[in-house]
Amino acid sequence: MAEKAKKGGTAKADQASEKHDDSSKSASVAAAKAEHHDEHAADHGHDHKPNRKEYFVIFVVLAVLTALEAGVAQIPGLSKVILGLTLVGLALTKAVLVGLYYMHLKHETQIMRLSVAIPLAAPGVYALVLISEAAWRHL
Repeated sequence: MAEKAKKGGTAKADQASEKHDDSSKSASVAAAKAEHHDEHAADHGHDHKPNRKEYFVIFVVLAVLTALEAGVAQIPGLSKVILGLTLVGLALTKAVLVGLYYMHLKHETQIMRLSVAIPLAAPGVYALVLISEAAWRHL
């Protein structure tokens, strides 16, 4: 009986050891996958750490574009069409910069970028259709 208990105890110890080995294998596999992901991200330039210098440069560019908008609006004798196109172009440039850098879309996949860009562009397309329709009626 004692021998049977020893064998049973040894079998339980062996099972516990196997479970420990399995969990340590799982942990090492998970660590290897994480390391591979980090290497893959580094290979493809997917560094998602915030870069304060980059943020500051974009901030300065946005400030300059805002100053240009204010300056363009003050130019006397500028036709309304050119004024409108210039202001819309500057505003779109600023929106793209904010989306790419502050919303971190620069690091996303193409489909993610499109899932943001298409809904944002839809009102602009709708406005162009309405403007075209109104211009057509006045001809």
